[in-house]
Amino acid sequence: MSKEKSKIETFIESNIKVIGGVFVILIVFAALVVTAGSLNKKATEKGISTLDKIDFEFRNEGAGISESDLIVRQDKALEALEELTVKSGIVGVRANMLKADILFQKKDYEASRSAWVKAGDSKKSVYTAPICYFNAAVCSENLGDNDSAISYYSKAIKSEDFLLIDHAYFNLGRVNEAAGKTDDAVAAYEKISDLHPTSRFTAVAKSRVIAIKAAKSE
Repeated sequence: MSKEKSKIETFIESNIKVIGGVFVILIVFAALVVTAGSLNKKATEKGISTLDKIDFEFRNEGAGISESDLIVRQDKALEALEELTVKSGIVGVRANMLKADILFQKKDYEASRSAWVKAGDSKKSVYTAPICYFNAAVCSENLGDNDSAISYYSKAIKSEDFLLIDHAYFNLGRVNEAAGKTDDAVAAYEKISDLHPTSRFTAVAKSRVIAIKAAKSE
């Protein structure tokens, strides 16, 4: 194995592994975003307050608890969230995002994906939607469902303001490549360079394009 190939594979593997950690970061970020704007409505204010309480009780000093206590917390939070996940608007979006995050931690990727998709479809106009579709794609990868992963990454990249758009394009290229859709993979990889030439994903994306084209010419 060449040194260059080793670097590429290390990069790809590290970015696959880090995806799970993105969930918590994005949940916190999204919580700050979607809380603003509708607090003039009492029902929304009450729903947000309830969600904040559920989220706090679930995460508070969570780093030091045992696995059995974590499971208790997860199940308690999921039960408390149920009546909120059917709500419309901000409350429903946040409730489904938190539910999806917890289910992902429990490795229930099918249910987590459903919750992410529900949250994304509920408020397509806000920028939580690409976050939700990105995470739905991650769940699909964990389920070995490349077709769905491609579909959800494709939805995520429709928002040019998406903070993880380079990551999404790279994942889209990687999944297309794994599915044997090399032309689509190349298009996704090259888009990263078009959007952000200095992105940390650009160099390895270019390497993948070279590798794909070299393989085709053999």
